Amino acid sequence: MEKEEILKKYRQEGVDEGREEANRRGDDAGFYALCGLSFLLMIYQAFTNQVFGDVAAVLFVFSSVGSFARYRTDRDRFFLGMGIFTGALCLGSLGWYIWHTL
Repeated sequence: MEKEEILKKYRQEGVDEGREEANRRGDDAGFYALCGLSFLLMIYQAFTNQVFGDVAAVLFVFSSVGSFARYRTDRDRFFLGMGIFTGALCLGSLGWYIWHTL
């Protein structure tokens, strides 16, 4: 393909790889910040003898939904397994939190 054909194709599809990469990097940075803050909150809750299943449930639901979305797109069974596994961890963490706070 020539350069002009490639540019024409991208214009027709409306795909901007540079913008997609910037969004992906921003999402990755936000995810790492979320994980770091959640980890610090769980450590704080553990040291103050508080139940920390709520924060863990938030992390696991994020991972589970993301994995299921990637499975739906890629049909990679690894992401299906991760979605199920982290979904179960989410429900377990949430159940633990509710059980200890009732």
